[in-house]
Amino acid sequence: MNLEAYKHARQIGMGYESARQYAAYVEKKKEQTKTGRSAKKDSTKTKVYEAEYDYEVKCSADIGDYLTKEQAVKYVKRITKSQLWAELTGGKPITVSFFKGLANPSTAGLAFGRSIKLAPSCITKHVILHELTHCAGHMHHDVEFRKCLVRMVSRFIGRRPSNVLKNNFKNIGLKMSKKKTILSPEAWLASKEKMKRLREMKAGV
Repeated sequence: MNLEAYKHARQIGMGYESARQYAAYVEKKKEQTKTGRSAKKDSTKTKVYEAEYDYEVKCSADIGDYLTKEQAVKYVKRITKSQLWAELTGGKPITVSFFKGLANPSTAGLAFGRSIKLAPSCITKHVILHELTHCAGHMHHDVEFRKCLVRMVSRFIGRRPSNVLKNNFKNIGLKMSKKKTILSPEAWLASKEKMKRLREMKAGV
């Protein structure tokens, strides 16, 4: 609970429980801004995969054929030497390795912060970009991951594919931005009361 927010809420006459809830709201908003995540659990992963699959079908000509191990290593080097990668990570070096076999055949790649591991039978440019986006500081599939991935796709595959991917995310119900503004106690309370009235109207109370 954010103690400063709690004190502020109490000073304007907010009751104990409402002040506590407001303080929890402020703490949550600050944590979201700090981490770039809207939830602790990676709850959007399945939807992200669904949006990516449809995009890969629609943009198969742009993404191109499967890559060999040698082509994959070269592609990673091209990306990690780019201005965009320097902007995103400060030029973090990335090592590449390959699975000899997978217990889960649906796993095309894994990211470990400073390295990625790829399945030789299904290496594509997009798989590499997906894993490198994790390495760029987004070890999840939340809003900041999606925003970064769209930028990576735009730079290294093309603008049209990036627009398709972005629209797929939106169409499946995944946000591409989040409000960073923290409501004042008065505005938060007004919003809470408005939502309560809407729920009551919907329930026919």
